Amino acid sequence: MSQRKFKVVKRFYRDYYSERFTRFYVKYKYTDLAIGVDKFNLQMLEGVYDLVRNHYKELERLREFNKEFFESFKPVDVSLFQPITDIILAMAEASKLAGVGPMAAVAGAFAESVGKYLLKIHGSKEVIVENGGDIYLNVRSEVRIGIFANFDSEFNKLSIILGPGEYGVCTSSGKIGHSVSFGNADAACVIARSAVIADAFATKYGNLIKSEKDFEKVLGLVKDDIDEKRYILGVLFVVKNKLLVYGNVRLSV
Repeated sequence: MSQRKFKVVKRFYRDYYSERFTRFYVKYKYTDLAIGVDKFNLQMLEGVYDLVRNHYKELERLREFNKEFFESFKPVDVSLFQPITDIILAMAEASKLAGVGPMAAVAGAFAESVGKYLLKIHGSKEVIVENGGDIYLNVRSEVRIGIFANFDSEFNKLSIILGPGEYGVCTSSGKIGHSVSFGNADAACVIARSAVIADAFATKYGNLIKSEKDFEKVLGLVKDDIDEKRYILGVLFVVKNKLLVYGNVRLSV
Protein backbone atom coordinates (compact mmCIF):
# COMPACT_ATOMS: atom_id res chain seq x y z
CA MET A 1 0.00 0.00 0.00
CA SER A 2 1.37 3.42 -0.94
CA GLN A 3 2.08 6.00 1.73
CA ARG A 4 -0.44 8.83 1.79
CA LYS A 5 1.07 12.28 1.49
CA PHE A 6 -0.79 15.17 3.10
CA LYS A 7 -0.93 17.99 0.56
CA VAL A 8 -2.78 20.62 2.59
CA VAL A 9 -1.39 21.78 5.91
CA LYS A 10 -2.62 24.87 7.76
CA ARG A 11 0.42 27.09 8.10
CA PHE A 12 0.11 27.30 11.88
CA TYR A 13 3.87 27.71 12.20
CA ARG A 14 3.41 31.25 10.90
CA ASP A 15 1.84 32.15 14.24
CA TYR A 16 5.26 31.93 15.89
CA TYR A 17 7.37 34.92 14.87
CA SER A 18 9.85 36.99 16.81
CA GLU A 19 8.47 40.40 17.78
CA ARG A 20 11.55 42.03 16.31
CA PHE A 21 10.14 41.38 12.82
CA THR A 22 7.12 43.03 11.22
CA ARG A 23 5.23 40.45 9.19
CA PHE A 24 3.39 40.75 5.91
CA TYR A 25 2.11 38.26 3.37
CA VAL A 26 2.11 38.07 -0.42
CA LYS A 27 0.23 35.44 -2.42
CA TYR A 28 0.28 35.05 -6.20
CA LYS A 29 -0.85 31.90 -8.00
CA TYR A 30 1.08 29.00 -6.38
CA THR A 31 3.40 31.23 -4.37
CA ASP A 32 2.44 31.98 -0.76
CA LEU A 33 5.02 34.11 1.06
CA ALA A 34 5.29 35.06 4.72
CA ILE A 35 7.83 37.85 5.10
CA GLY A 36 9.42 39.37 8.18
CA VAL A 37 11.38 42.63 8.05
CA ASP A 38 12.89 44.92 10.66
CA LYS A 39 10.90 47.88 9.30
CA PHE A 40 7.87 47.69 7.01
CA ASN A 41 6.44 50.12 4.46
CA LEU A 42 3.56 49.70 2.00
CA GLN A 43 5.87 49.99 -1.00
CA MET A 44 7.35 46.63 0.02
CA LEU A 45 4.00 44.94 -0.43
CA GLU A 46 3.50 46.25 -3.96
CA GLY A 47 7.14 45.70 -4.91
CA VAL A 48 7.24 42.07 -3.77
CA TYR A 49 3.95 41.33 -5.53
CA ASP A 50 5.28 42.79 -8.79
CA LEU A 51 8.57 40.89 -8.44
CA VAL A 52 6.82 37.56 -7.93
CA ARG A 53 4.46 38.24 -10.83
CA ASN A 54 7.42 39.07 -13.09
CA HIS A 55 9.17 35.83 -12.12
CA TYR A 56 6.03 33.93 -13.13
CA LYS A 57 6.04 35.71 -16.49
CA GLU A 58 9.70 34.77 -17.01
CA LEU A 59 8.99 31.12 -16.29
CA GLU A 60 5.82 31.09 -18.38
CA ARG A 61 7.72 32.50 -21.37
CA LEU A 62 10.32 29.78 -20.94
CA ARG A 63 7.66 27.08 -20.79
CA GLU A 64 6.42 28.10 -24.24
CA PHE A 65 9.55 26.75 -25.91
CA ASN A 66 11.17 24.48 -23.31
CA LYS A 67 8.93 22.27 -21.22
CA GLU A 68 11.90 20.11 -20.22
CA PHE A 69 12.97 22.75 -17.68
CA PHE A 70 9.69 22.19 -15.83
CA GLU A 71 9.27 18.45 -16.23
CA SER A 72 12.79 17.03 -15.93
CA PHE A 73 14.02 15.34 -12.76
CA LYS A 74 17.59 15.90 -13.96
CA PRO A 75 19.61 19.07 -14.64
CA VAL A 76 18.78 20.92 -17.86
CA ASP A 77 21.32 22.78 -20.01
CA VAL A 78 20.19 26.42 -20.26
CA SER A 79 23.26 27.78 -22.06
CA LEU A 80 21.28 28.30 -25.27
CA PHE A 81 18.25 29.89 -23.62
CA GLN A 82 17.59 33.46 -24.74
CA PRO A 83 16.94 35.52 -22.81
CA ILE A 84 18.07 33.80 -19.63
CA THR A 85 17.01 35.59 -16.46
CA ASP A 86 18.73 35.54 -13.09
CA ILE A 87 16.18 33.29 -11.42
CA ILE A 88 16.24 30.72 -14.25
CA LEU A 89 20.03 30.65 -14.19
CA ALA A 90 20.12 30.27 -10.39
CA MET A 91 17.69 27.35 -10.51
CA ALA A 92 19.65 25.67 -13.31
CA GLU A 93 22.99 26.05 -11.54
CA ALA A 94 21.64 24.73 -8.22
CA SER A 95 20.00 21.75 -9.90
CA LYS A 96 23.25 20.93 -11.70
CA LEU A 97 25.15 20.87 -8.40
CA ALA A 98 22.55 18.65 -6.74
CA GLY A 99 21.76 16.46 -9.73
CA VAL A 100 18.02 17.17 -9.65
CA GLY A 101 15.57 18.97 -11.94
CA PRO A 102 15.52 22.79 -11.98
CA MET A 103 12.03 23.04 -10.45
CA ALA A 104 13.41 21.40 -7.30
CA ALA A 105 14.87 24.82 -6.49
CA VAL A 106 11.95 27.07 -7.43
CA ALA A 107 10.60 27.77 -3.93
CA GLY A 108 14.02 28.63 -2.56
CA ALA A 109 14.77 30.75 -5.63
CA PHE A 110 11.62 32.84 -5.17
CA ALA A 111 12.29 33.28 -1.44
CA GLU A 112 15.88 34.36 -2.03
CA SER A 113 14.99 36.75 -4.83
CA VAL A 114 12.38 38.47 -2.66
CA GLY A 115 14.72 38.67 0.32
CA LYS A 116 17.55 40.21 -1.68
CA TYR A 117 15.13 42.66 -3.29
CA LEU A 118 14.01 43.90 0.13
CA LEU A 119 17.60 44.26 1.29
CA LYS A 120 18.79 46.07 -1.83
CA ILE A 121 15.82 48.20 -2.89
CA HIS A 122 14.10 48.94 0.41
CA GLY A 123 17.16 48.97 2.63
CA SER A 124 15.97 46.30 5.04
CA LYS A 125 18.54 45.45 7.68
CA GLU A 126 17.03 42.06 8.46
CA VAL A 127 14.68 39.90 6.42
CA ILE A 128 13.12 36.44 6.60
CA VAL A 129 11.14 35.08 3.65
CA GLU A 130 9.26 31.79 4.00
CA ASN A 131 7.80 30.17 0.90
CA GLY A 132 5.91 26.98 1.66
CA GLY A 133 8.35 26.04 4.41
CA ASP A 134 11.49 26.97 2.45
CA ILE A 135 13.27 29.95 3.97
CA TYR A 136 15.71 32.67 2.99
CA LEU A 137 17.02 34.88 5.77
CA ASN A 138 19.60 37.57 6.30
CA VAL A 139 19.90 38.61 9.94
CA ARG A 140 22.19 40.64 12.18
CA SER A 141 21.57 38.73 15.39
CA GLU A 142 20.68 35.18 16.40
CA VAL A 143 17.40 33.61 15.27
CA ARG A 144 15.71 30.27 15.83
CA ILE A 145 13.97 28.32 13.08
CA GLY A 146 11.43 25.77 14.28
CA ILE A 147 11.35 22.22 12.93
CA PHE A 148 8.14 20.59 11.70
CA ALA A 149 8.83 16.95 10.90
CA ASN A 150 5.26 15.61 11.02
CA PHE A 151 2.10 16.18 13.01
CA ASP A 152 3.05 13.94 15.92
CA SER A 153 6.86 14.04 15.69
CA GLU A 154 8.77 14.26 18.95
CA PHE A 155 11.32 16.42 17.14
CA ASN A 156 8.90 19.31 16.54
CA LYS A 157 10.06 20.79 19.85
CA LEU A 158 13.53 21.40 18.36
CA SER A 159 14.74 24.64 16.79
CA ILE A 160 17.75 25.38 14.61
CA ILE A 161 19.85 28.25 15.97
CA LEU A 162 21.46 30.53 13.39
CA GLY A 163 23.87 33.35 14.12
CA PRO A 164 24.19 36.61 12.18
CA GLY A 165 24.50 36.08 8.42
CA GLU A 166 22.76 34.96 5.24
CA TYR A 167 21.14 31.51 5.05
CA GLY A 168 18.80 29.22 3.21
CA VAL A 169 16.90 26.65 5.29
CA CYS A 170 14.87 24.31 3.09
CA THR A 171 13.06 21.05 3.75
CA SER A 172 11.83 18.20 1.59
CA SER A 173 9.24 15.73 2.88
CA GLY A 174 7.91 12.49 1.50
CA LYS A 175 4.84 12.78 3.72
CA ILE A 176 3.71 16.40 3.79
CA GLY A 177 3.34 19.08 1.11
CA HIS A 178 2.58 19.26 -2.60
CA SER A 179 6.14 18.99 -3.94
CA VAL A 180 7.26 15.76 -5.59
CA SER A 181 9.50 13.54 -3.47
CA PHE A 182 10.58 9.99 -4.26
CA GLY A 183 11.59 9.36 -0.65
CA ASN A 184 9.82 8.74 2.62
CA ALA A 185 11.53 11.12 5.03
CA ASP A 186 9.41 13.10 7.45
CA ALA A 187 11.91 15.91 6.91
CA ALA A 188 15.14 16.31 4.97
CA CYS A 189 16.34 19.76 5.96
CA VAL A 190 19.39 21.51 4.48
CA ILE A 191 21.06 24.63 5.87
CA ALA A 192 23.15 26.54 3.33
CA ARG A 193 24.37 30.02 2.45
CA SER A 194 21.80 30.10 -0.36
CA ALA A 195 18.11 29.17 -0.33
CA VAL A 196 18.32 28.07 -3.98
CA ILE A 197 21.13 25.64 -3.13
CA ALA A 198 19.41 24.47 0.06
CA ASP A 199 16.18 23.74 -1.81
CA ALA A 200 17.88 21.69 -4.53
CA PHE A 201 19.91 19.62 -2.07
CA ALA A 202 16.94 19.08 0.26
CA THR A 203 15.18 17.51 -2.72
CA LYS A 204 18.25 15.41 -3.54
CA TYR A 205 18.55 13.96 -0.04
CA GLY A 206 14.80 13.64 0.46
CA ASN A 207 14.52 11.55 -2.70
CA LEU A 208 17.14 9.11 -1.40
CA ILE A 209 15.83 8.56 2.13
CA LYS A 210 13.27 5.75 2.09
CA SER A 211 13.88 4.75 5.72
CA GLU A 212 16.34 5.35 8.53
CA LYS A 213 18.45 2.56 7.00
CA ASP A 214 19.40 5.01 4.25
CA PHE A 215 20.95 7.52 6.68
CA GLU A 216 24.46 6.09 6.40
CA LYS A 217 24.42 6.04 2.59
CA VAL A 218 23.06 9.60 2.33
CA LEU A 219 25.47 10.83 4.99
CA GLY A 220 28.33 9.82 2.71
CA LEU A 221 26.92 12.13 0.03
CA VAL A 222 26.40 14.92 2.54
CA LYS A 223 30.05 14.80 3.57
CA ASP A 224 31.05 15.24 -0.07
CA ASP A 225 28.57 18.08 -0.57
CA ILE A 226 29.58 20.19 2.43
CA ASP A 227 32.25 22.38 0.88
CA GLU A 228 32.76 26.03 -0.01
CA LYS A 229 31.62 25.66 -3.61
CA ARG A 230 28.17 24.44 -2.65
CA TYR A 231 27.82 26.61 0.47
CA ILE A 232 26.13 23.82 2.46
CA LEU A 233 26.53 24.17 6.22
CA GLY A 234 24.65 21.17 7.57
CA VAL A 235 21.66 18.84 7.40
CA LEU A 236 18.92 17.46 9.62
CA PHE A 237 17.01 14.32 8.64
CA VAL A 238 13.97 12.83 10.38
CA VAL A 239 12.34 9.47 9.69
CA LYS A 240 9.74 8.48 12.29
CA ASN A 241 11.58 8.46 15.64
CA LYS A 242 15.09 8.65 14.17
CA LEU A 243 17.07 11.86 13.83
CA LEU A 244 20.35 12.50 12.00
CA VAL A 245 22.17 15.82 12.31
CA TYR A 246 25.46 16.55 10.58
CA GLY A 247 27.58 19.62 9.94
CA ASN A 248 27.47 23.07 11.48
CA VAL A 249 24.02 22.73 13.06
CA ARG A 250 23.08 24.10 16.49
CA LEU A 251 19.84 22.88 18.05
CA SER A 252 17.73 24.08 20.94
CA VAL A 253 14.63 22.75 22.66
